[in-house]
Amino acid sequence: MNQNNHKQYAIGIDIGGTKMSAVLFDGEKVIADYKLATPKDDIDHFMIMLNALVEPLLERARKDKIRIKGVGLGVPGPVNHKERKISVCNNVPIIAGIKIADQLQAKIGLPVEIDNDARCFVRAEALAGAGQKYSNIYGATIGTGLGGAWWHQGKIYQGAHGGAGEFNKMVVNFETGIGLEEAYHKLTQNNPAVLAEEAYRGDVLAEKIFEEVGRDLGIAFANIVNLIDPEVLIVGGGAAESSELFLPKIKKVMREYIFSPEAKKIKILKGKLGEHAGAIGAALLLEAGEGGA
Repeated sequence: MNQNNHKQYAIGIDIGGTKMSAVLFDGEKVIADYKLATPKDDIDHFMIMLNALVEPLLERARKDKIRIKGVGLGVPGPVNHKERKISVCNNVPIIAGIKIADQLQAKIGLPVEIDNDARCFVRAEALAGAGQKYSNIYGATIGTGLGGAWWHQGKIYQGAHGGAGEFNKMVVNFETGIGLEEAYHKLTQNNPAVLAEEAYRGDVLAEKIFEEVGRDLGIAFANIVNLIDPEVLIVGGGAAESSELFLPKIKKVMREYIFSPEAKKIKILKGKLGEHAGAIGAALLLEAGEGGA
């Protein structure tokens, strides 16, 4: 009997501003992965490349006689789940308002689910990564931009209008009215990786900027803890690889602003699944009982 029959295979896709990553996931580990640059010129080219991203993994599944349940798409923007489309997409504007999940589904003949990329990250870490021991998790991605989601009682908490958990618009300066993500972009000059290199080389200004980033994130995380009281915070994304530059400041500021003495001790964990986290979380959209809708 084919042992593959017992596993739940799905393809997960993480659409980023510069690259699209796809994985063939068996419910526990990544069997194969594939990457392509994200097209930004027009939607027809985008859909051709999205299909080209999926095809090698479908071919691998056919070769190994694996039955795939479907495909999950993680996208960089808020998703209208009723309409199954991205409402706004600053990183890849051509897909905003387009039903890319429906178009891909028609092309490949498999179910396609769609959700926000930060939610996919949190789902992956909750079910297959650093959060497996916990049932109440707040997760944040810190990279080119910021994203967040709340995992509560076995699923992503959606809220009344599907937008719960996002923290990037949280106001961090009431004098200017600046939101967290805007402040983050101004501080890092839209390139946290280069800034991190400068900080590691001993650039005092770069080090001070990361202190400021840590302060802003610490205030935001303290507000989140005061509001929803999660068991643990999990951080991921490209900048999380350099978290030692700002995590001590985050923790210090959180201790200052968190109200409950017990909650002041909350753990902040780094995600375990690395660059595949978003794509794994997209693949997990096909699991019963937890989806984007």
